[in-house]
Amino acid sequence: AEMLTEANFHEGVELRFAAANSNPEVQSKQIDSLVASGINLLIVTPNQLASVSPAIDRVYDKGIPVIAFERKTDSRKYTAFVSADNYEMGHMMGEYIASRLGGKGSIMEIQGPKGSKPAEDRYNGFHVAIASYPEIKVVAEIQGDWTEDAAHEGVKNWEGDLNGIEAVFGHNDRSALGARKAFEERGARMPLLCGIDALPGPDGGIR
Repeated sequence: AEMLTEANFHEGVELRFAAANSNPEVQSKQIDSLVASGINLLIVTPNQLASVSPAIDRVYDKGIPVIAFERKTDSRKYTAFVSADNYEMGHMMGEYIASRLGGKGSIMEIQGPKGSKPAEDRYNGFHVAIASYPEIKVVAEIQGDWTEDAAHEGVKNWEGDLNGIEAVFGHNDRSALGARKAFEERGARMPLLCGIDALPGPDGGIR
């Protein structure tokens, strides 16, 4: 929405959007299709580095500027990179949860997809932070994919005792929301629920 608003101030600028819904094969095909349509600039958030980077490399090799947003590629073939500091996000979350738990407790972590650089950075920052608190333990690591459904299913099917979980760290807001639904369905005591992103909108983290 912000990009569309800004583009309206510049005559002759056309924005074309494509959403791959976390499917790297679809995203690679979309990138090739956008290039074939005659774009002059590509702004892209790679779903997975290894699988999408070759398509982005092809764009760069054609002399088309590439802005990597939120996630870099496997190579250095991009013109600019724009992102928040995901390591610092994870580190701040670790410090926050440790403070809220008084330095001890059991945590469930719902991770982003494997191969996702933001997920790796958030994981690393978080674990470095809680390493200073030996009485805080991550007792469950649920593999997610940024979606509410994946977090919900992962927590619902976890075989441990949810009543022993004192905090949930979701790598994004939707993961935390999915976890909350699973705790409710299993009739477990609600833990401290923490997510990252604070997105606007009806289902966003701000609300």
